[in-house]
Amino acid sequence: MDKTLLVLTALYLLFAIPLSLMDSKKFRISIPLLLFASLFLLVCRFVFLSMPLLSGAKNLFFALTSSFLIYFCTRVLSGEGLGFGDVFFGMYSALYTGFYLNIICTVFAALLGVLYYLLLAILQKMKKKQLVHRPIFAIPFVPFITAGSVLGVLLFYVIA
Repeated sequence: MDKTLLVLTALYLLFAIPLSLMDSKKFRISIPLLLFASLFLLVCRFVFLSMPLLSGAKNLFFALTSSFLIYFCTRVLSGEGLGFGDVFFGMYSALYTGFYLNIICTVFAALLGVLYYLLLAILQKMKKKQLVHRPIFAIPFVPFITAGSVLGVLLFYVIA
């Protein structure tokens, strides 16, 4: 595994873990902290990690655009079940993953979120022993975006 990837992952997790914990506890994240984290990661990618300016900027532009469209459309189609913090955090994760991996990592995040929701639904069903079961509860999605992003990047670079 490349040393640059490890540094980038550490920088990503430096802010992603506290934001994930914040979302888990309050169902809200700090947008100013997220903006600072995004600028910090962007500067680190170009200045310290020597990312090529033109190709890197184009890749990140497409990553940010695709991430915004995916999460915003999900927000609209889910009846605002996804918050704007999740949409913006998805864009932060796109700065970490880049365009191509962002799509894969978003799928991983969704799968992890669905599996967690199903696990909670099964546990709730076992606890209440109801015949008609319609679990309706909210889950924080930022931790799943974080886990999906790191999982996708690590799998891609370990396999490749």
